[in-house]
Amino acid sequence: MNSGPMANAPDRFLTWRWEDDDDEEREKLSYIEDSKTTTRKTKRGTFTLRKEDHTLGNLIRIQLLRDEQVRFAGYRIPHPLIFEVQLTVETVDEKTTPTDVLLVAIEDLKLEVAAIGKAFEQQVREHDREF
Repeated sequence: MNSGPMANAPDRFLTWRWEDDDDEEREKLSYIEDSKTTTRKTKRGTFTLRKEDHTLGNLIRIQLLRDEQVRFAGYRIPHPLIFEVQLTVETVDEKTTPTDVLLVAIEDLKLEVAAIGKAFEQQVREHDREF
């Protein structure tokens, strides 16, 4: 029985583990278009990433802000005990959608992670040759 200051906190493993693998495919990512921006010449919407935290939210936000097609990118965690990230994206024109720029950002991040992985492996090989 928990009796500390976080007695109502859910079990830690629930921050990353899905109870049913089928739910993950269906519920991991959702998108809601912002209807308030229909009069402007931009597109805006909010993605909800479940079972994620600041690590992925901030990483994607930074990558989105590198794109010239993005006017605004920000994220928030609605509550410390709710394990989801709400990522809001606004594009500079109505031709480009938030989904388009998010897909580009994710592809760019995949390339960066692969490059970091290759550089790391090369450094490990060079280190092993020295010893």
